[in-house]
Amino acid sequence: MERFYAIPEETSVSGCIIGRSLGLALLAGLAACGPAPDPRQTIRDGLFYDGLAAFHEGYHKEAASRWERAAHFGDMDAARNLGHLYRQGLGVERDSHAALAWYRMAADADMPAAQYNLGMLYLNGGPDLPADRDQGLVWLTRAAEAGLKPARDELERQAVAAVSPPVLSPPVPPPSGPEAPIAYVDPPVTVRAQVGSYLSRHDAETDIRRLRRPGFEFEIVPVRFRDGKLWYRLILTGEAEAVDRYCREAEKRRIGCWPGGK
Repeated sequence: MERFYAIPEETSVSGCIIGRSLGLALLAGLAACGPAPDPRQTIRDGLFYDGLAAFHEGYHKEAASRWERAAHFGDMDAARNLGHLYRQGLGVERDSHAALAWYRMAADADMPAAQYNLGMLYLNGGPDLPADRDQGLVWLTRAAEAGLKPARDELERQAVAAVSPPVLSPPVPPPSGPEAPIAYVDPPVTVRAQVGSYLSRHDAETDIRRLRRPGFEFEIVPVRFRDGKLWYRLILTGEAEAVDRYCREAEKRRIGCWPGGK
């Protein structure tokens, strides 16, 4: 005789209620859960935010370690930040070739800010990297075509310099001291901050309408606890000064805002 085993009404699988039937009800219950969050995205975000917090606290070596792991998980913001660290020697040994490689990774992923950084590094060179004006103009052009104003401004300066007659002046003896560092004009630094956490995506989407401000972008990041429960972080992205100002105003109104997503 065929036997059937009843499933209790409130039995849950991955947090979803399953009915008594093992057939279509089980499939329907699992479908109600929605797609599971990408574990690589969750790991990537955690590493990026931890690195950002470490950097702002002055732990540059720890920031480099976190961002390198995040970059290997595909976080191009982390790759670009590593380029900054290697170019300036913060937390790592100064290495223009390593900076170029990290900038190139993010630039190849169509990040205009990284294309600009890569173009400027090629244009000016570094202590261990000869300048390559042609390559610099190639990457600056790509960044300018993507709408990045600092890249357009630099291309205009390069065009003026190319057609302007040289200014003759008396020879100047070479400097006896160490070479002055090259000044880079980076685009405005973009940072992220966590502005809320929710038990449902609907609640997060509702709060976006309440919190929305010009110049900011919002992202909902699902995170699963070890016990299987799913919650949602609301991440705000914008220029560093604007995000800092937003968080200070939020603190006065007792609204949560954690720079770096902490």
